[in-house]
Amino acid sequence: MAGDAVREELLLLAKKLRERGEHVEKLAVDPVPEVTRHELDSLLKENKVVFLFFTADWCGPCISFLETFRDVAVEISRPGVFFGRVDVDRSYSIAERYNVEKIPSILVFVNGKIADVIIGSIGKEALKKRLESFINKALSNDSNNP
Repeated sequence: MAGDAVREELLLLAKKLRERGEHVEKLAVDPVPEVTRHELDSLLKENKVVFLFFTADWCGPCISFLETFRDVAVEISRPGVFFGRVDVDRSYSIAERYNVEKIPSILVFVNGKIADVIIGSIGKEALKKRLESFINKALSNDSNNP
């Protein structure tokens, strides 16, 4: 009996390690990949928390704040959490769908619904703290409801 429990724990640990490895692999390629309208709905379904950074190539403040967003993504990302960017010129339909009129903006989705909007730039620590609060709340609610 005890051997079965240990085996189950080892299998669960192996699964978590495999998921984490896949997640780290994605981060290594691009921690904040560009999102298009074709993949948005599936990303919202597949992830508990999604952070979308709305930007444009010509937006100076967006370019500098994107670096901060990338740094935070690398530091706090985990399985079930997705960080992406939306170019408002190339994916205007997404910006229009969510009424994004100012950039840089970050839309925070929890369980597929908008939970927060950040307009403009904020400091790295303030951004990290704000985004982590959504991750921690969403993932702790998930573990409380098996």
